[in-house]
Order: sequence, then C-alpha cells, then structure tokens
Amino acid sequence: MSREERDFYKRPEDEQQEFLTNTWCNECMEANLGMKDPQEYVQDKAVFIEGKCNRCGMSIVTELTDENF
Repeated sequence: MSREERDFYKRPEDEQQEFLTNTWCNECMEANLGMKDPQEYVQDKAVFIEGKCNRCGMSIVTELTDENF
C-alpha cells in the first residue's frame, strides 16, 4: 500500500474548488460542508484527496473516479 503524494494545487482552479466543496463528512453526516488543508495522493492506483471538514475539523477523504474528470 504505497502512497505517492501529488500536488493538489497543480489542478485548475475550478477543479480545485469543485473538489473542496463537493465533500461528505462521516462525523457530521452531511454533504458539501467543504474541505480545508487538502492533500492529494495515489494509493493502489486510485487518486484521493484528504483534508479536514470545514465544520468539525475531522479528516475526510474523497476518492476521485472517472466521473470527476
């Protein structure tokens, strides 16, 4: 399970905003609360963006799929 870091901020601005706002928090049990401190990485051939929920600060992870591009 090797994790390869990527630079989230190399994405186009509109794409960044989409990923930062289209989120799900398991702690708040609510969608689209937003994410701060994003870190993008590849693990097991899947791309993830991990950050903190804007409301509660807990870790949230978004797995990017073909639908996201």
